[in-house]
Amino acid sequence: METKTYVHGAMLSALAAGLGASSRVAAQPHAASQAANPPALQDAPEGSDANSAKAMEVEQLALKIMTTPAYKEAVAKALKDFQANPYADKPDFMRYVKSAADEAGAFAALYAAMDGVPTPVFIWIAAAPRKWHGYTFPGSRWFADNVDTFYRSARIDEHCTYEITLRAGNTLPAQLSFLTYNWSMLETRGGAQDDVPLSAIEIRDSTPRNADGTFTLIAGPGPANGRPNYLELKPNVKQIHVREIRGDGSVPPVGLAIKRTGGPTPKTKTLDDLAKAAAFYLDAGVEATNNVTKVFGALEENQLGAVRVRWAEGAGPTERKMVADEPLGPDRAVGFISSGLFNLRDDEALILTLKTMGTQYVGINTYRPFLVSPEHVYGSSSLNNYQAKANPDGSITFVLSRKDPDAYNWLDVGGIPFGYIAVRWQTLTHPVVATAKNGIGLVKTVKLADLRAELPPTTKWVTKVERAEQRETRARQFMLRCLGTPAEVGGELDKPD
Repeated sequence: METKTYVHGAMLSALAAGLGASSRVAAQPHAASQAANPPALQDAPEGSDANSAKAMEVEQLALKIMTTPAYKEAVAKALKDFQANPYADKPDFMRYVKSAADEAGAFAALYAAMDGVPTPVFIWIAAAPRKWHGYTFPGSRWFADNVDTFYRSARIDEHCTYEITLRAGNTLPAQLSFLTYNWSMLETRGGAQDDVPLSAIEIRDSTPRNADGTFTLIAGPGPANGRPNYLELKPNVKQIHVREIRGDGSVPPVGLAIKRTGGPTPKTKTLDDLAKAAAFYLDAGVEATNNVTKVFGALEENQLGAVRVRWAEGAGPTERKMVADEPLGPDRAVGFISSGLFNLRDDEALILTLKTMGTQYVGINTYRPFLVSPEHVYGSSSLNNYQAKANPDGSITFVLSRKDPDAYNWLDVGGIPFGYIAVRWQTLTHPVVATAKNGIGLVKTVKLADLRAELPPTTKWVTKVERAEQRETRARQFMLRCLGTPAEVGGELDKPD
């Protein structure tokens, strides 16, 4: 088993390689999402995955945190801090400021609530709003979430040992990694080590399985010392963060279960303590978000920046060089990232052509000004190489515009003129020189009226019926993340303004 760590320097610098846009989506019918529920993957509610009774307890505790004075004061402060952003005068920049504060707050409340229950459980985080288990949980998207990723997190203790069971089919997600952090990927409130896990492990086809096809990971203090499927819990660790990048959305998600097998039972905290913790997380998150917008503000509009390396643990140069012009294989890099800033008029489109660079997954996300993804359960505010139609040479040409241009590979930002773009290349198959020249083709702003003349002759165009079918397929695949629990996600629940 190879151990991987994302050591790509400060999150502020790394995200200068990818973020996104703003959007408003039309209301969508509930029936489609309810009809898309898959069979259960594990024994909920007795289990410990994101749809279990244990997870429901954490979510409801987070909702209680959101009613406390300390939390409400923190959200009010977050709103003022966001309103003071130096780029507030950009087009529609403030349109979603309240929703950005609310979603960052929900994210913080979830992280705090995990410390309020005695047993570990995986929680669905960084997600669109959902209605399930008889209640509605608000969106918790924050800090440039990759909407292709099913994010789950479990609170753990550095002095304990844990057994994690993974139930997966023969086809694994595009990338599946388990990472440990102090909390919420912000170890130092905007410091130089943001988003650098304390330890990490990536599940691959070569990872040893049990006789029944499941995987078992052991997490505990001390190094692996040759033990397979082992995740070290280093001092100050507080969570195990799971990133399941679902490139092919039709593949059933991985089922998770976690249990503590040794060490003391952590003491749970009072509601007042949890509210104070959520307020701290939120304040730090807002500070980090505003800092990242400064990084993006320095980018050239309607272009993509340099391709940056996400180094594997121990493989990066000591000076944490972000850009490399040398061949890098899966033993040295877990992927690459690039970012951009768009500012488009109503009658314009941004054409972006990406090359796969020998990776299994290439995804492009758009974001609102405060780094929250637009509605994406039905709308195509993000696309990846499994969802998009490729050119004959294997490259993929995307069209970002405020109006539907009838191109199959349309990045739908919901009409918002100003926002951010993130491009991620993940899961290398062979050594590659990851430069802008090798990973990025044509990037050009054109008039919508001239779009057909500018795009390749093999471009796939769609009718309104075909667009509706595309959205329906997207929603049906997204709903697999509900793990068999009847739910509504996104669509008409996701109307932040």
